[in-house]
Amino acid sequence: MLGVNRSTSELKARLRAEARGKPPPTAAESARVCRQVLGWLAPRRPGPTLVWMAIPGELDLEPVVARLPMIEWLTTRTPPAGPLTVHPYHSPLELHRFGFHQPVASVPEVPPNRIEVALVPGLAFDPWGRRLGRGKGYYDRLLGGLFANALRVGVTLDRLMAETVPVDPHDVAMTHLITDNGVREIA
Repeated sequence: MLGVNRSTSELKARLRAEARGKPPPTAAESARVCRQVLGWLAPRRPGPTLVWMAIPGELDLEPVVARLPMIEWLTTRTPPAGPLTVHPYHSPLELHRFGFHQPVASVPEVPPNRIEVALVPGLAFDPWGRRLGRGKGYYDRLLGGLFANALRVGVTLDRLMAETVPVDPHDVAMTHLITDNGVREIA
């Protein structure tokens, strides 16, 4: 990948291995995160809101979606090649080869520039809103296509926060972080 610093890539690889070695979220931790997300989102009543469909071992925000039916929920599809696409959350689903559900290919796409709030997973986040993903850059490309005023909200557990996450030029920072212990706006 052009523009990627070798030492940054090595630091990210080390941080990914460290993050993957931590225990997955418990049901109680997931419930606390969902309460924080609900408490933040419900009074905002945002427009189109992006949420992920959890892979095994990730926080699952399905309870948030179920409790806030007035929101236009969107989710991603990971095609065999190319960038993530955005689709209505309540679409016919198929099982991706990595074990998560996603909209079927025939579901119409939603332009990413319609997203007002993007709830974003990550292996780790740091206090400045920098995110460590799985290493393919899918979410960074998607988040880079949102309007500048769209809220990009990293959702994680406090115990998965990193002291610092190294960044490359293509990395997109969050505007907010929601953990099991609260909500932070990133200045």
